[in-house]
Amino acid sequence: MNSKFIKALMKLKGNLPYGRNAFIIGIGVILLMASLAAMNSLNVAAASGGEIRATGTESTVIVSPDIAQRTQGDLDIRSRYAVSTYTGSLVGTAVSVQNIARDDVVEKKAFQTNTASFWGTFNGKSGSFAYIIHIVTDRSACPCPPGLIPFEYRLVVVEGTGTGGFEGICGGGTGTRPSGIGPSSYDFTFRFGKDCKANN
Repeated sequence: MNSKFIKALMKLKGNLPYGRNAFIIGIGVILLMASLAAMNSLNVAAASGGEIRATGTESTVIVSPDIAQRTQGDLDIRSRYAVSTYTGSLVGTAVSVQNIARDDVVEKKAFQTNTASFWGTFNGKSGSFAYIIHIVTDRSACPCPPGLIPFEYRLVVVEGTGTGGFEGICGGGTGTRPSGIGPSSYDFTFRFGKDCKANN
């Protein structure tokens, strides 16, 4: 609090009609209001369309067996379930359906889209939302051991799906696993309120 303001209050104390007790109560009210303003700063930013960054790690386990696996020409097409655990700014669990098309003949790439439901906590709030992930991986060095291909993915929150503390959420970001082994690191930016088209 500004020192000049405090000095002014001290001078004013002697002139207060209710004396010392009224002065102390007044200071208490001012400090309480300042604390509440600080505690709600993120909520105010969210309501006015502010951005909040989330970083951390994500580990995914593939559920066996695959839902389905087919071939069409040079394409290997498969669908499977996966369970992801998020730690860091975003804490919780996601269950996804992964749809993968591998082209090891022409493109020498794999194209993957995951649709998922996440539930957990972020920024002191609990809730859930749906998201979509898209991944393109380089398979030019394949045949290769499963899970050893480096990748980067792009995640987008499905606007309008947020519930609980995540109501009105939108945004997304990227995730990377440079070595192809171990957990991925994520860097997301979430928005609320006016910045989300679904809330306009």
